[in-house]
Amino acid sequence: MHSTKGFSYIERSDGKPVCHVCYNVNNPFIPIMGASLVSIVENNSDMNFIFHIFTDGYSQENETLIAEVAKEFHCTCYLYELDMTPFKDFHIKVARFSRITYARLYMPKVLKEITPRFIYVDADAMCVHPLNDLWNLDMQGKAMGAVSEKPEAVTYRAGYLNLKSGKYFNDGIMLVDVEEWEHQQITEKCFSYQCEPKERFLGQSQDVLNLVFDGRNYFLPKQYNMYGGGSRDQGDSVFVHWTGRRKPWQMVLTDFDAQWRKYNELSPWPTVTNILPIKKPENYHDFQQWGRYQKAHGNMAGYIKGMFWYSWLRVRYKMHL
Repeated sequence: MHSTKGFSYIERSDGKPVCHVCYNVNNPFIPIMGASLVSIVENNSDMNFIFHIFTDGYSQENETLIAEVAKEFHCTCYLYELDMTPFKDFHIKVARFSRITYARLYMPKVLKEITPRFIYVDADAMCVHPLNDLWNLDMQGKAMGAVSEKPEAVTYRAGYLNLKSGKYFNDGIMLVDVEEWEHQQITEKCFSYQCEPKERFLGQSQDVLNLVFDGRNYFLPKQYNMYGGGSRDQGDSVFVHWTGRRKPWQMVLTDFDAQWRKYNELSPWPTVTNILPIKKPENYHDFQQWGRYQKAHGNMAGYIKGMFWYSWLRVRYKMHL
């Protein structure tokens, strides 16, 4: 089902507790994951980390840099290359997304002999405070903990999926109890949603997991998944998560965007240096996001500039120029 490579540089005699963290990424997203991984290590000096990185394939360059980050930051990194054949009947909602997102449904099968629990983290999430409380959290016998989506999203998505509980969580950060997950056969129940028409879903793995749990998961406090790039932050965020189109590697608008750039710079992957969106036709949406942000913060000149470039680049994109 998978092949594994490992790079371990943990000082076993230092007495620090060991925390297991998982990612699922395709090869182009590994550099983005690198900044997330560094953010976790940098904010948790009193813990050792074993990172489990699930992929559908990776380049020799990315393998080399993962080995480098393990050595530089004194952690362990395992690379799992999955045979994606068993996942081929899961739907893909948007063409730019990868089917590797469904690996999070399978992780407990791989890790059940390794760790009793793990934290799953989306590659576009950044750790900004220690993880001790999350790692040691009592989930009261639940198989998984996740943060609820905002109320309007819960109403819409739970209604669309006909969830009896009326609850709906974001699966970008999850605390997983492996034994209870296996006991409840969560993976098997998730795989029963293969071959369903994609019109049944609004998302991908997140919808499948919500259908399986239907509110029977543990709901984490919101600071453990401050989605929207930290726009609702009140100073207590643990993970900032860039849901939606706007990403910190595309442009810098907020302090959290700038903080992500710092972790990117510390990682061995190439440093992202652009502050404004790059003026390429395929990036026209970035200028729309940038312009709207300027308008929301009272900068009408910035809004006009953003919408100009959005319109011009969109025309070029549609005309294949």
